[in-house]
Amino acid sequence: MRIAHLVIASIVALPGAALAQEYDAERNTTVNAGGVTSVRIDARAGQLRVTGRTDLTEVRVRGTARASSRDLLDEIKVEATRNGNQVDVRAILPESQNWRWNEQALLDLVIEVPAALSLEIEDTSGDIAVGGVSGKVRIDDNSGDIRVRDTGDVWISDSSGGIEVRSVTGSVDIDDDSSGEIEVYDVTGSVRVGRDSSGSIDVSRVGGDFTVGRDGSGSIDYADVKGKVDVPRRRYHR
Repeated sequence: MRIAHLVIASIVALPGAALAQEYDAERNTTVNAGGVTSVRIDARAGQLRVTGRTDLTEVRVRGTARASSRDLLDEIKVEATRNGNQVDVRAILPESQNWRWNEQALLDLVIEVPAALSLEIEDTSGDIAVGGVSGKVRIDDNSGDIRVRDTGDVWISDSSGGIEVRSVTGSVDIDDDSSGEIEVYDVTGSVRVGRDSSGSIDVSRVGGDFTVGRDGSGSIDYADVKGKVDVPRRRYHR
């Protein structure tokens, strides 16, 4: 399974996309996070990695802007601001309505946050990796693989791409997934898949219940679920 082979090291390298990106530049910023309880990230297009660290009292953002022209590169920015007890990180990219077919602009982000914070992520395209955050993690993503590991409660809505969630202290709620494999392992609470249009579902080592609301196509495999199991009967396996 492709999502199973996605490793953090591959995102550190921040590879470019298939189209030509002849220009690149750093986009970095830092915000004090003393007294902050959550971080909201609007990532847009590009790779995203978020890591929690127990020794941090700030939010550190390291970005690499990539574009097919100097003009597009100059329009790519990243902003990080503090609003009360929340830090907002926002990727700013040029609008694409009038681009030629071979033009491209994206911003790869590596973000380090205090480990106790909760996360809210909105992303347009590109792979996402989140780890080491004990707070709640909420991800709303259009396309790209998602990998979450060593966190608190997880909520995900995803249009396309594989989803892998491991080692969660709390529950996992995959509210909506249009396509791609779903893999969930080692969860202390319950696992819920609200709606899955296509792709297999593989769940194991769950401390609570396992529920699948609606499933369009693909197998459902589960093992070692301590609570109740409620899945569409025509396609489940044990």
